[in-house]
Amino acid sequence: MAATRKASEIRAARKQLRAVTSVRRSVFYFMRTILTLIVIGALCILSFISAARVSNAYILVNEGMSLRAACILKNSSENDLTSYFSFGCIQSDADARKNDAAPYAAMTVSSYEYSLKIHNLHILPWQIGTYVDVVEQIRGIRGSFAAESGAGVSVPEWTPRKYRLHLAKAEGHWMIESIELLELNPKMDVPATPDPDAEPLPIVTPTPVPTDTPAPAND
Repeated sequence: MAATRKASEIRAARKQLRAVTSVRRSVFYFMRTILTLIVIGALCILSFISAARVSNAYILVNEGMSLRAACILKNSSENDLTSYFSFGCIQSDADARKNDAAPYAAMTVSSYEYSLKIHNLHILPWQIGTYVDVVEQIRGIRGSFAAESGAGVSVPEWTPRKYRLHLAKAEGHWMIESIELLELNPKMDVPATPDPDAEPLPIVTPTPVPTDTPAPAND
């Protein structure tokens, strides 16, 4: 009788142990699933914030630097820069803009081709401030000179520049906080398409060589 009771107790204990093990596995499974969903959700949020910051940085840098070039070459109003550059940046960059505009002071620029290539983009969701490395190039500058400048004056060429633009968030949106000149006339990539403003390459024109014409035969 005691042996039978002991065997039944052992079977009950094993059954209870299997039930506890099953419950524990179920709890671990749900915890692992919830943790996985949380990690995936966090990665999605970080990816969305990073993509939004990259997109905003591209728009901010391209449009802001393009307006800065217009202020230099076409003497546009500095008020146009206030949506992209901080007040301190506009003030500290005034001398650089003035020096860049000096070679074109004697002419009225009518058109030009502006290009800005982003080399390094350091933007992470947890960063308060970041920076972007860009190479600025302006080609095909066209315009008219004042009468007193004289005829035959060539349009000064723009020297390409490499900048580091420091970005910071102010009043809920990103702005260019400062402009750091890294290099003058940096190494430029070879353009994939021909430059319409480039000088044509000299082509050797073949010189015709006269050939002897046989004399007509006498009848």
